[in-house]
Amino acid sequence: MSQTISRPHRLGINCVPVYYAGGKKIAQFRSGDEPARGPEDWVGSTAALPAALLASADPTAGISHLEDGTLLRDAVRDDPTGWLGPDLGRALSDGEIGVLVKLLDAGERLPVHCHPSRESAKRLLGSRFGKTEGWAVMDADKGSSVWLGFSRDLDHAQLARMIAAQDVDSMLASMNRVEVRTGDILYVPAGTPHAIGPGVFLTELQEPTSFSILAEYASFGLDEGQATLGLGWETAITCFNFEAFAGDEAGSIVRRPERLITAKGGAIDRLFPVEADDYFRAFRLAVEPDISFDVLGYRVLIVTAGEAELEFGTGGPNVVVREGDTWALPFGTGELRAVGRAELVIAMPPAHISPE
Repeated sequence: MSQTISRPHRLGINCVPVYYAGGKKIAQFRSGDEPARGPEDWVGSTAALPAALLASADPTAGISHLEDGTLLRDAVRDDPTGWLGPDLGRALSDGEIGVLVKLLDAGERLPVHCHPSRESAKRLLGSRFGKTEGWAVMDADKGSSVWLGFSRDLDHAQLARMIAAQDVDSMLASMNRVEVRTGDILYVPAGTPHAIGPGVFLTELQEPTSFSILAEYASFGLDEGQATLGLGWETAITCFNFEAFAGDEAGSIVRRPERLITAKGGAIDRLFPVEADDYFRAFRLAVEPDISFDVLGYRVLIVTAGEAELEFGTGGPNVVVREGDTWALPFGTGELRAVGRAELVIAMPPAHISPE
């Protein structure tokens, strides 16, 4: 087994240039790393920022690097089975890992937008992935809000008029506005209109694309082509879900994690609902003072609090991790045991993806 896939890889800050302002929370979270240069830090990513959105962006913007400077995408391409395991290693290609994990720090309200489903992305954009996503709120200023889904059924013509007039007040008024706090979980199926308000810092899991249909775009200095991914509004507007969004079965839009394991040494929570498993998986580990995690696969580790020493089932070197660290853990590192006092978020691709 190669050293690359049998050991963890610490990942540095990987901010990408996007069209909205960030705050100071990524830099504060990262502490010892270089100051943040934007509102999004793409963690363990093999996806690049689309040039159509920001034509001046570096073609590798968004792709993570390993410690030796190797692009994570290239490392995975060279040994997909070692990084992803036998199932995903066969199903994915060209350095794909099946998930994109971000730290997102909203310094201003993001525009009202949605993302295409897998079916829409395949039909309109030639991609096997759409962009269902989930948010785990890491910090939120008092009174911070998000807007998620329409609060009532809307028809195509109503939204089209709002977009044509860039009537943002009406867009927001037609949506569910909810206040969020640290620890909240929100699941955002593809097609759901949404916006994130200022002061919200979150970990976001999503399918590995950056496809966004921006109903609100003029005030962010973007044009219709950028707002619609070049599709034009007649086609792009079909990506929206016009039905009222009610959240979970109990009608709650904001969710709490599901406790899976409580042990003397800590606890493990599932962050997103079971229906998210087709798109991504995420777990929160409370290490008090030791907990084991035996879900195998490619994992992105985010240390959200404290400090712990990690031990790996296949005998790779132990590492000490601290708040603000992010790590890529190949399939080849095996089971994980954490010892210390810490909170860890583990993000993973789905267990299975159909080959193209």
